[in-house]
Amino acid sequence: MRRSTMVPGLLGAVLLVGGVAAPASAQTVTRNDPSGDAPARIDITKVRYSHESDRVRVAAKIPELGKSGTADFLVSRHEIFEAGYVVRIRQHKGQPAKVSLLYYDHFDLKKRTCKGISGSWGPQVVRLKVPRSCLKGHATKYVSTQFVLSFGAGGEQFDEAPMVKRLRRS
Repeated sequence: MRRSTMVPGLLGAVLLVGGVAAPASAQTVTRNDPSGDAPARIDITKVRYSHESDRVRVAAKIPELGKSGTADFLVSRHEIFEAGYVVRIRQHKGQPAKVSLLYYDHFDLKKRTCKGISGSWGPQVVRLKVPRSCLKGHATKYVSTQFVLSFGAGGEQFDEAPMVKRLRRS
């Protein structure tokens, strides 16, 4: 199964899980994620979301982070991810990580280009950031954010960090 067909399913799961997170009122929010709820190579234990005046970013801690996988950083103006941007990093063993920007429009993921998106993979942390200028229509005072890490063809194994529904710009 192609990854692009898995995202709507993952987003549906995000909607179910995300409903329990409390809204944030600060520019940087840290959330803990239970250890052992996913395979060790993708088991997120902590995530820190930041909404700065010029960018939105995430740093996720995965103590036994594998050498390959895919991580998605979802950013939207909606408190439920019905449309918005996905900053994706793909890591293949022995190769440099590749970061891309996608837009989700309720049905499909569409590739976007924008300078300034970046990310890093490892050894225990995945970091992603996107300039607010890349978030056309979603660079509002408050954004919702979530981080999802997956492994396997089509992302069969995944772990979702707790969502922040209202992350305030500084």
